[in-house]
Amino acid sequence: MGSGGMVSRQGLYAYLYCMMASSILVAMPIFGGALFMCGQVAMVFFTTYTGAARAFLPKGARRWQTALLAFLLLVNLCLVVLYPISVESPRMWILFVLVLMMMLQETVNHQLMRLSLRGAMKNRTFLGLLAISQLALLLVMTVTFLYNVRGPEGWWMLGGYVLSSAMACYDVLKERIAWRAMPKPNNANAERTGEIVRQASAFQRYERLSTLILVAQEITLIVIYTFLAVTAEQMLWSLVIAVATMLLCREVVEAFLRWREKGHPADPTNMLIVGLFLWLYGLMIFSRGLDRAMGLPQVYICLGLCSGGASLCMICLRRMDPAMAQVARFAAREDNTEEYHWMLVAQRTLAVLLGEMLALAALTVLCFYTGKDLPRDIAQVAERFQPIMVLPALLTVLAALLCVVRFPLTARWMNKLSRFLHLREEGGENPALEKQLESVVVKRMKRPLGTRIILAIIRPFFRHTLKGAENIHQDDNNPLVFLCNHGEVYGPVVCMLYIPVAIRPWVMSELTIHRDEVAAYVHRYTISKMTWLGPLRWLAAKLVGVLSVWAMNQLESIPVFRNKPRELMQTFRRSVEAMQAGDNLLIFPENPNADEEHPGYEHAEGSLGELFRGYAMLAQVYYSRTGKRCRFLPMYAHRGLRTLSFGTEIVYDPDQEPIVERDRLVESAHAQMRAMAERENALYQAQHSAD
Repeated sequence: MGSGGMVSRQGLYAYLYCMMASSILVAMPIFGGALFMCGQVAMVFFTTYTGAARAFLPKGARRWQTALLAFLLLVNLCLVVLYPISVESPRMWILFVLVLMMMLQETVNHQLMRLSLRGAMKNRTFLGLLAISQLALLLVMTVTFLYNVRGPEGWWMLGGYVLSSAMACYDVLKERIAWRAMPKPNNANAERTGEIVRQASAFQRYERLSTLILVAQEITLIVIYTFLAVTAEQMLWSLVIAVATMLLCREVVEAFLRWREKGHPADPTNMLIVGLFLWLYGLMIFSRGLDRAMGLPQVYICLGLCSGGASLCMICLRRMDPAMAQVARFAAREDNTEEYHWMLVAQRTLAVLLGEMLALAALTVLCFYTGKDLPRDIAQVAERFQPIMVLPALLTVLAALLCVVRFPLTARWMNKLSRFLHLREEGGENPALEKQLESVVVKRMKRPLGTRIILAIIRPFFRHTLKGAENIHQDDNNPLVFLCNHGEVYGPVVCMLYIPVAIRPWVMSELTIHRDEVAAYVHRYTISKMTWLGPLRWLAAKLVGVLSVWAMNQLESIPVFRNKPRELMQTFRRSVEAMQAGDNLLIFPENPNADEEHPGYEHAEGSLGELFRGYAMLAQVYYSRTGKRCRFLPMYAHRGLRTLSFGTEIVYDPDQEPIVERDRLVESAHAQMRAMAERENALYQAQHSAD
């Protein structure tokens, strides 16, 4: 809203129309497109730096105002004065008049809209003046075209201008409705609010991400549509098919998202990654095809991939806007919805300006490189249109992809932020959740990327069936504590892959803090049994030590200090804080130190070992600090059947004597886990016997 540019339908159509008119008038389609871009960039520049949103721009952007204006004047000088054109040609002057009229049309439309929004004129007056101005400009262009361009070409150009005027009127009426819904800008608080909000790391990253996506969209559209502008005869149908391809891909993407979200809303950051991958793939095909003189069908495929990816990205950005408004409220500790909306308008207008300036620079270079020696076919266009012209779009999309994979606010954190702000509005407090949000929203936290990639790679090799997942009752105010069998490394891996809610695992301190302790522990209980490794077992253990400390930090694990009563209280304290913040926990209570009388998971032979009892004390600590009853949910992971089974909740009863209640919790969990193990083992043996 308010950004205009090539991302709007009217802006894109006007650009295509100017290229077509330039091809008819002076046989130089790229030159007409560059002239239009000069005017378009000038319009966006003055909207950015003289409009109501200027006060909401970052300080750095305001300091670059003079440099951007100098660049714009230099490009105009190159195209109008230095470019080898014949200003004596009447048709060249017709092209200048056409571009000037289109810029004048947009200026008049927006000035009328602003006067109307300020209350300076009534709706009838606005509509009347809009119609009169369009008819006056149309009269000038009718005389110009029909007097100077004889034959069908003049009528074609006039019809194209009429369609452009109709689209311009439609866009300004639609934009007027949107701007009416915008809150009035409070410029007095703009700079102070902007400084506070932009100190939040999450907001800085979002501004950078959305800027890169908008810049890439501007450059991509201009590059691909300019490539399609070959000759007047081919251009018309090529551009019609291209526009149809782009619109069709947008509709397909929106339909896909509606279907995808019937069950539950998708994480917008994950969908952004998908969209950017599609976009990047389309640009790579287009760039490689330029060396091979690709045909038009391949261009349409590239356009479809880029349009689909860009549309998916823009939809995801719109869905992230409410969350970023909440980031602004959290960072400023006040309701600054009006200021945030205007910051968003200013940032996106600036992004469009930067994208169009980069595209204009590329068009100017292409004009001087091509000159009047126009290409005659696709092969010559591909030869002139070097792959380096696609490089700015490729680099910008790649930069956006790198930004989004490290963007900290996933759907989980967005939900937490919304919950906290709602609680704060009601006068409540949650220090644990606020502390978590401070570390993610304000501080420079990066999204844990490495473990996500590893889990995504190994997931296809660990296909499992969930049984009893309907027993998972998520409650942010009283989260669950999952209990699962260990099975060496099998249980933890399967749980991290397939538990359908976010979890934070309990992990022994020997696996989370010191690399040497991790190596010794893993060698004793796991790698020492891998005799096929031979003398490499210690080396493998040391490597696991390095990776384990890194992975546990990324998984936000809670270290468990066994046999260290003083340090063990840290485990309970961190666990209670995590649960107060709405985090589910995952505990593996089996005792690995097996003996013949009380076997642990080492000697359980596919069944279940004895359980530690100390973990159940978490319920007592949690109740004493929060007054809430801890909910335990037993699970069992079966290696043979590849199943992950969920039992029923076991709820802490504070009215019982602590030791008695501890034993009840442990025995109830053990009974459920043993029953699930026996059931799955029976099914496995039955299947094995049948085979």
